[in-house]
Amino acid sequence: MRPEIKYAGEQVLRNIGLTMTQAMELFLRRTILDQRLPFEVVALNDELLTEMIAAWEAKKTTSQSIELIAKKVTRKRQERE
Repeated sequence: MRPEIKYAGEQVLRNIGLTMTQAMELFLRRTILDQRLPFEVVALNDELLTEMIAAWEAKKTTSQSIELIAKKVTRKRQERE
C-alpha cells in the first residue's frame, strides 16, 4: 500500500472515530454478508489518484471533492466506452 494512501485513509477514519483495523473488519463483514464488495470498483489512473492526494494534502478533501473526483472517473470511463 502506498504510504500516502494509508496515511490519508487513516486521517479520514480517525475523523470518523475508527481505526484502520476496525474499518477493515467492517469492510470484511459487509463483504461476507453481501458476498460482493460493498462499493462499485472504479479504476483510478495515476492522474486522478494524484489529484485526490493533492486535494487531501491541501486540506480540501471533503465528501464533495471526493464526489467530484468520482464523477470525473465515471465520465472518463463512459467516454472510453
